[in-house]
Amino acid sequence: MQNCRMLNIPPIITISTFPRIKTTHFQQINNKPTSIFSNHYPQKQINCKKNCFYSTNFIFSSISRVFLKWTFSCFHGNLPKMASCIIVVYLFVLSPEVNAQDHSSFPVRYACEDVKSYYASIDHLKGKALSRKLNSIIAGHHSLSYKKVWDALEILDAADVDKPEASPVIVEIYSARVVPKLLAGKPEGWNREHLWPRSYGLMHKPSLTDLHNIRPADANVNSSRGNKYFGECQVGLTHCMRPANKEAASDTETDMKIWAPPQRVRGDVARAVMYMAIRYGFHQPGEGPVLHLSDSPSMVKKKMGQLSIILKWNELDPPSKEEKARNERVCRLYQHNRNPFVDHPEYANLIWNQSQKSSSNTSKLWSSIQQLGLWKT
Repeated sequence: MQNCRMLNIPPIITISTFPRIKTTHFQQINNKPTSIFSNHYPQKQINCKKNCFYSTNFIFSSISRVFLKWTFSCFHGNLPKMASCIIVVYLFVLSPEVNAQDHSSFPVRYACEDVKSYYASIDHLKGKALSRKLNSIIAGHHSLSYKKVWDALEILDAADVDKPEASPVIVEIYSARVVPKLLAGKPEGWNREHLWPRSYGLMHKPSLTDLHNIRPADANVNSSRGNKYFGECQVGLTHCMRPANKEAASDTETDMKIWAPPQRVRGDVARAVMYMAIRYGFHQPGEGPVLHLSDSPSMVKKKMGQLSIILKWNELDPPSKEEKARNERVCRLYQHNRNPFVDHPEYANLIWNQSQKSSSNTSKLWSSIQQLGLWKT
C-alpha cells in the first residue's frame, strides 16, 4: 500500500451504502498506536495512520482540506450533529447533481421554432436585399451525414403526418405511392432524390445532405428524372410524355430536358429549389459553386430552372399541412433552420419578380440607347 504522503492525499473518510458489521480495535504498528477498521464481508482492511485514510473505493483528490476536516469532525460527533451534516451534504453536493439530471431532460427550443421572431428583421425588404437577409438567417444549419438522411426521411415523409414515428410507410414524391420504410435503398424500393440535382452544383455537405432538398422517390422513377430541370411540356409535341414514367403519377410530364412532378406537390418542389437558391446562392461551404435559378438553365453555370415555371407552381400549389409539418420537423428535430418559402410563399415574388423587373428595365434602357444612336460599336 502506498503512503498517503507520497500520494499527497488529504485526510478523508469513506461512506459506504452497503450493509456491514464494523469492528474497531487498536494495535501497535511501528511502535505507534494505529486503529484498524475491519468489515466482515469484504475481507479487506483499511489502515488509518496519522489520521490519513486511504480507501480503495474513492479518492477525492480535488476536495479542499477545509471541507474534509469539517466532514471528519462532523461524522465523529453526536447524532444531531451528524444529521445536520447529512442535510448540508445533500443540499450542496447531491441535490445539484439531481437537479442537473432533471434539467437535462427539458426540451431544447431552437430559434427557428419561433416563426415570428425568425423573420422579424426582414420587414419591407425585397429583391437582392431580401434574399441576402434570408440567407443570413437560414445559413449555418446543423448538417447531417448522408447515412442519417435515410432515418430523417422516414420521419419527415411518413404517410401519417401526425404520428410519423409509428407509421411503417413513406410517400414517394414523384409516384405519390405509399411504400414500406423497410424498402429504403433497395432496387425495388425507394431512394434519396435531390430535387436540386447533384450535377447542378451539390458537391459536399451541407448542400448534399440538406433535408429541405431531399425526398423519397421510387428508384426507377428517380432514374428517369436524372438531372432534368423542372418545367412543363405539352402532350402531343415531340418527346413530351405523360406520365413521365410507368411508375410515376399519372399527371407527371417529361421530355428530353424537363421534368414535371405531380401537380399536388409542384408547389413543394418549387419552394424546395427556391430555398436552395437562397441558402447556397451567395456562398457554398467546401468551395462549391453558388447556385442560381434561371429561365435559361445551365448545368455548367449551375443554374437550375425554369424560374418562371417554379414561380407559377409556388402560386398555384400553396403549402399543405404535410409540407408545413415537414418544415417544422426539419427545424425542430434535424437542421434547426426553416424553408422561408413554406412560411412565406410571397417572398418568392418579392425576390425574383423584382429581379426580373430590374433585368427587364435594364434591357429596355439598353434597347432605347441603341435606337437613339447614343451607343456605337
